[in-house]
Parts: sequence; structure tokens; C-alpha cells
Amino acid sequence: MRRSLWILSAVFFWVMLVAMAKPPGAEVPVPEIDFKATVRDDQDVMTKVSRVSWEGNIFFTGVRGKGVVTISFEKIRKVSSLGGGNGTRSDFQITLKNGDVVAVSLDNEERFLGVTNFGTYRIASKNIKEIVFE
Repeated sequence: MRRSLWILSAVFFWVMLVAMAKPPGAEVPVPEIDFKATVRDDQDVMTKVSRVSWEGNIFFTGVRGKGVVTISFEKIRKVSSLGGGNGTRSDFQITLKNGDVVAVSLDNEERFLGVTNFGTYRIASKNIKEIVFE
């Protein structure tokens, strides 16, 4: 009797702890700087997004040749898909505010995240056609 009461109490305690956890999916990281952008996806749907990030960071990390580059959002005017790439990466052209253009490849499954006036926003890089920063 005492053993079954202990097991029942342990199961009840475990259920209460699990119930207190946040459900996954609804939240996106909130960066310390509020960058705003308009995203056009591969279906030509345009979405205005604030509090944007790249997998929670305020910079893009991509492959350029044999190296890896990091480009801060504050330097970027526009990111455009070049429509190519290999099986795991897509090719993009990043236009900087100073006019320079940098070609990079981004991982297809990495996501651009943010907040819209109707909810959270997530898009995989393989579905991005263009991002214009404000």
C-alpha cells in the first residue's frame, strides 16, 4: 500500500512538472536590436517583419568559396536569391549599404525569424527570394 502511494505521488509530481513546460514552436528569439525587413518568398508573397534574426543571431553566416563569412545585419541593404546552389545550400547575393556585393551560400534549412503584426514568422533559406532591410 505504501509503495503504491509513493509511485502514485511520483507520477503525479512528474505530470505536474511536465505540464509546466512551455510548448515548442510559438516563440522566436528576440534580438537586442530591432532590425526590420520585408521578405519575399519563392511564391512572391511579401511579409513585413520586425525583430528579425538568422537562427537567433543578427548576422548571416554563410560559405564563400572555401571560407565562412559573417555579415552583420547593420551592414546589409538587401539579400537576393541567385536560384542556384547544391543539395544542402542555396546561393545568395548580399548587397551592402556601401554598395558592395558579396556572394554567399546559405544552408537550406537555416531560418530567417521575426515577428509580424499577426504573429511570429519563420522561413527556411531555400524558400527566400529576397530580403530588403529598412
